[in-house]
Amino acid sequence: MVTIVRLRQLPAVALLGLLAALLAHAGSYGDDHVAGGAYHRLFELLGIGGAGGFALAVVAIASLGARRHVDGSVLAAAMRPLAPTFLPLMASATSWFIAIESVEPEHHFHAALVLVAICLAAASLLIVALTQWFLQAVAAIVFAIAPTPFDRRPVTYRRRFAHRSSARRISIVYRRFGRAPPRLTLIPV
Repeated sequence: MVTIVRLRQLPAVALLGLLAALLAHAGSYGDDHVAGGAYHRLFELLGIGGAGGFALAVVAIASLGARRHVDGSVLAAAMRPLAPTFLPLMASATSWFIAIESVEPEHHFHAALVLVAICLAAASLLIVALTQWFLQAVAAIVFAIAPTPFDRRPVTYRRRFAHRSSARRISIVYRRFGRAPPRLTLIPV
């Protein structure tokens, strides 16, 4: 099976895949042992740093793109290619999970392969949903903060005078029909 990943999705897929693998490892093994053995702290920092870098990149791209788009939902749709989809994230999480398990020393408790696959899929779906929500939230916040050139001024109606007299209106209405229509003047009397 071939999974298509755009080049701009690759860093997010790689680093958020590590986060999904760490979540799946915690879900499948629980508190039995730490992920990665001696490299546990390195994997955690790399996963948290990758998520933070992804968040900073999304905020920077959203703030730069706020002046080019009319609405926050349009901005979120324009940033959607940055977020990883399920299949590439699942493939990345699986490869990270294999790498984590390969650097661990031998342990006695092995989780069932089905349980690991379910935890990987659930963690990938959770991260995909969180990234989509994060993109929409950032787009809405950035669009609310940044002024756009497409903003219209609010329509305001001003009255020149607070109160017009009804006598003046009536005289204007009667003045409209002060003479006979032109066709009636052409008929000889």
